[in-house]
Amino acid sequence: MELLLKFIVIFFVVFYGMKYLFRLLMPFALRKLTERVMQKAQQSTAGNGHAEYRYTTNNPFDQFKQTNSTKRDGEIKVDYMPQEDAKSRKGTQTAGEFIDFEEIK
Repeated sequence: MELLLKFIVIFFVVFYGMKYLFRLLMPFALRKLTERVMQKAQQSTAGNGHAEYRYTTNNPFDQFKQTNSTKRDGEIKVDYMPQEDAKSRKGTQTAGEFIDFEEIK
């Protein structure tokens, strides 16, 4: 019983001590973090006035991104169109016409 009481007291002392430390240290840490982010943003916009975001993640879809930006707005390029067979169509495509109706009670 003495061991359980000792554990509970130590647990609450550590818990409230950590809570107090976080309340003191988190504003300082968040301020430093925002300063770093703002400094990086200012450095990236220093040359041309536009932000240049560089992602260093290994995204498997990077190879599909378009490298040239010669397309006009609204223009669409389709790289692949699957073949459509009349036999493979299902559901509403081969079911025929549907008539809207209202249910009368």
